[in-house]
Amino acid sequence: MISRMRQSHGVLTQSDPERPTAVRYRVMGFLCVLAFLTYFDRVCIGRVQEEIQRDLAITSAQMGIILGVFWFSYSLFEIPGGWLGDRYGARITLTRIVLCWSLFTALTGAATGFVSLFIWRFLFGAGEAGAFPNMALIQSQWLPARSRARAGGLLWLVARWGGAFSPALFGALLRGFDSETFRAAVDGVPVLSVLSEVAPWRIAFWIAGAVGVVWCAAFFLWFRDDPAKKASVNAAELALIRESETPEISSQKQPSLHHAGPDRETWGKLVRCRSLWALGFLYVFVSFGWSFFVSWLPRYLKEVHGVPFDRSELVQGLPLFLGGISCLAGGFLCDWLVARTGRKRLWRAFFPVCGYLTAAAAMLAIPWADSYEKAVVLLAIAGAANDFGQGANWASIVDVGGLYAGTAAGLINMVGNMGNAFQPWIGDAISNAHGWTPVFGAYACSYLCAASMWLFIDPTRPFTAGRSRG
Repeated sequence: MISRMRQSHGVLTQSDPERPTAVRYRVMGFLCVLAFLTYFDRVCIGRVQEEIQRDLAITSAQMGIILGVFWFSYSLFEIPGGWLGDRYGARITLTRIVLCWSLFTALTGAATGFVSLFIWRFLFGAGEAGAFPNMALIQSQWLPARSRARAGGLLWLVARWGGAFSPALFGALLRGFDSETFRAAVDGVPVLSVLSEVAPWRIAFWIAGAVGVVWCAAFFLWFRDDPAKKASVNAAELALIRESETPEISSQKQPSLHHAGPDRETWGKLVRCRSLWALGFLYVFVSFGWSFFVSWLPRYLKEVHGVPFDRSELVQGLPLFLGGISCLAGGFLCDWLVARTGRKRLWRAFFPVCGYLTAAAAMLAIPWADSYEKAVVLLAIAGAANDFGQGANWASIVDVGGLYAGTAAGLINMVGNMGNAFQPWIGDAISNAHGWTPVFGAYACSYLCAASMWLFIDPTRPFTAGRSRG
């Protein structure tokens, strides 16, 4: 233990052991703000899809393509985004990612039709790709292994809340920019006066993009990839960060965090790892069901229960709001039970499986809800259950990825987000042809498939240790 000497009444005495500093919590603070922004910027388009369709003459089928193309390009560029973090460090990579996605978020507000909107949303997805893999990389280097499930739960709570509050916050921006007060404020100001004639949804996208630029400046100036190179981290906190649950993870730690990235042998182990592929397909099935909440939920409420878009802002956010709480609760409970019993694989699987089975049951019941209130309750249950195992899933990605957590998470996100990419188009096609009942049946089946993936996941072994025992 590291100790210090202090003078008391002229006599030198040994003080208590040095207490760890708390810089890692500030790092989590940056990640939480970033997680909030990722989901806020993704979900806000759902609030204004009606205005965009009207102003740009876009059909509902075209809107389904627009909603899905972000996830498609996001998936394609996940592995390169994660690899760049492993190769050059998360500080530079995340700064590039957030600057790019902020630019294309802002340019969404400049779209003139289907083609330009398609291009900006495609580039937005490509720009944001790698954000969560690099957050996983930072967690693997800045957090002790024993706290990763609850840290993952907290991260996803904030991410889900970014989506939960997005409709209401974006709606407030729309109302503000559409008010006589705003028009009066800019009318007499050179250059700004033109804003009084601009559609409010366009200005709101420009503001959303500007917020990301502010985050970039603060993060790049303050953050360091290696905790040992951050002057405010003391030796006790560094020792706490470096502690590890397993010899495999501990053996991967290196004095320098900058390396050439995965070599050919490492890539071979990565693509042969059963746990990583199972996690990837788990996210395919989960994202297929979850993406309903950020795509067609407002349309479902309007078509089935007669609730207009501007009156469903809070309800749109409710499944994500409760999902965030569920992320945090599940993460804390998972870490506590693993610490008490030592059975990591059991408890990492328990929370996701229970959540997906509950979400499947809720989705099956939604078409039979005979009132708006009952439908909202079932939607809230499905959203919360969807995220009950998110902390356990995320901690497992970090553990299996080990030193190459960025690349591993990139692989999983690339595979997993294909569910988000195709759900809006598939959901639109099924609902138009057969109504909403078979749509919710498809979501229930996807959750059952997600639960089954935990038969093949072993979070106790990093992929570099060789084939998982499964």
